[in-house]
Amino acid sequence: MIWVEKIQEAVNYIEDNLFGELNAESVGRAINYAPSSFSVIFSAVTGYSVSEYIRFRRLSYAAKQLLEKNAPVTGLSFECGYETVEAFSKAFKRFYGCAPSQFSKSGLKYHEFAPIKINFKLTGGFSMTRNLIPGLQKVDWSDTRRQSEYVNSVVSALNGLGEKLDYDTVCAVSGYAFAASFSKEGWDFGNQRAAGFPIILEHTFKMFGYRVTRYFKSDYETDSRLIIESIDRGFPVISLGGIIPTANECLISGYDNGGAVLLGYNPFMYIADDHDEPHDDTGYFRKTGWHEHFQGSFLVIGEKRGELPGETVFAETLKIIKRLITEKTLVPSHNNGLEAHKAFANALLSYEWDDNFEPYMCVMCTYKLYLDRRCAVKFFSDNNRSDLADIYREITGLCAKLGEIIPQDFSAGDMFGDKEKLKPYCDTLHEICALEEEAVKLM
Repeated sequence: MIWVEKIQEAVNYIEDNLFGELNAESVGRAINYAPSSFSVIFSAVTGYSVSEYIRFRRLSYAAKQLLEKNAPVTGLSFECGYETVEAFSKAFKRFYGCAPSQFSKSGLKYHEFAPIKINFKLTGGFSMTRNLIPGLQKVDWSDTRRQSEYVNSVVSALNGLGEKLDYDTVCAVSGYAFAASFSKEGWDFGNQRAAGFPIILEHTFKMFGYRVTRYFKSDYETDSRLIIESIDRGFPVISLGGIIPTANECLISGYDNGGAVLLGYNPFMYIADDHDEPHDDTGYFRKTGWHEHFQGSFLVIGEKRGELPGETVFAETLKIIKRLITEKTLVPSHNNGLEAHKAFANALLSYEWDDNFEPYMCVMCTYKLYLDRRCAVKFFSDNNRSDLADIYREITGLCAKLGEIIPQDFSAGDMFGDKEKLKPYCDTLHEICALEEEAVKLM
């Protein structure tokens, strides 16, 4: 139980530095554990928040000094980290029911709040290790307007590290709101995979102040070790490629049986045909034998290196946006950006298919990328680029129109038997392409 050991390490650190600059963030850093995850686990194990524990230990020390050495209240106030004697006195009275100046004469029995010692013993079962980061934000499709597995995974992972981010911000700043991809060879149901836009991966985390390293599939021992080490320090991992086979990306939040089982979130975990293994009692999925079919890569998040100024974030993101829209060879196997809009429209009007399910599924998967264009409007507005915001407001309207022409519920399969019925959809794709061409000129 590595997390139990980490909490004892934190308690020891607090005791050794009881009168220093202590808070959840500084203690989490000291034990090499993500502060927000550390705070949740500390509270679950000890029954106290980090700030409560520090405060109670200091007040207990102060009471002992008052009884044994008749120490001056003023000196104790500042030693225990209070800015004023009044603040210290209020905290002391709440804790002991008596003002510190009267404590030694009150006759109250001194009850020490002693340093916590954790003794944990688990017997039975297999002697395999388990660890997880509790309470991460769900990654699912409950919000029909925010469907990207990648963006939702990033939001959950970084918020679990103490950030306060929302889908729309991450979608825009990562560049994902401007991505478009379409295979050069047949239909590709994974057009919206983040791995299809490799330039956004490092950029995403850099813009929010974190380092990230991408590891491609290696042997089981290497891959499981990298994931275990990240979870053990309180940092979630994002897989690019399915830990659950049908998933594009998965948020990995824990492991069991020494890494043979991974825990986490992904929308497909709620679909029995895609994932029939019972969920963990935490609510995370459990995936046994994950390495056998995993063919992708995964992102290991590093320590935070400091936030970038807003103008730097905008300038760097604008460079990525231009590349995503205009760079034809971004991913050689796919049409990208402007070329992707045209290729998608051409495929709908020229490809032949035996089963309408195939093109319909492609439309639904690709539509997720178009749906995210709306995140661009606020991004440009917030950065004083009303000219670009206006264009993307118009693009957003056209993207919504796509979902009206071909509903996202398989209810219009007959349309794919008559290419004339698909023409309005394709005309709208060309309109979106033309507007993005105008936007690029203004960037």
